[in-house]
Amino acid sequence: MHSNMNRNESRVLKLLFENSKMPISEISDRLLLNRNTVSKIITKLNREYIERYTITLKERENSLYIIAEMENIDGLDDDIIEYYKMANGNYLVVMNKDSLSGNLQYKNLNIAYKRVLNNDMEKVDLYCDYCDSIISGKPHVLDVNHNKLYFCCDTCKSEYIQNHNATI
Repeated sequence: MHSNMNRNESRVLKLLFENSKMPISEISDRLLLNRNTVSKIITKLNREYIERYTITLKERENSLYIIAEMENIDGLDDDIIEYYKMANGNYLVVMNKDSLSGNLQYKNLNIAYKRVLNNDMEKVDLYCDYCDSIISGKPHVLDVNHNKLYFCCDTCKSEYIQNHNATI
């Protein structure tokens, strides 16, 4: 149950609003409170009042982009700049920094300060896990113990299964 917030709790909360990363020692110095007292106040605030902390990303001279791996992109149409369906079924999504919110459900998240849109970028080759030749078309995929194996053709995939039947 929430109790009324006392004056020191209110002062600490105000500083946390300004900068949620502010160290306890700085809060203690600014409010002329003991560090242990500040620590106990923050613990109480976290337990009774604070639902979550948020972040503000630093601006750079280049635009800031969010790159996230997501299971689902439904409802993000306006936020997505581009996306790619990955072999594991997830999506690799590029969004503006303004799209980052606490409601965003992601597996991995990275930040990029510059996008390079260059059609002359080097192509990454995908090799067959059976014969080691370059896969030129759509790969034939086999899931083995939660690992995806890629084959250039049905023949390589079938021969792999036949030769490794005991381990699949």
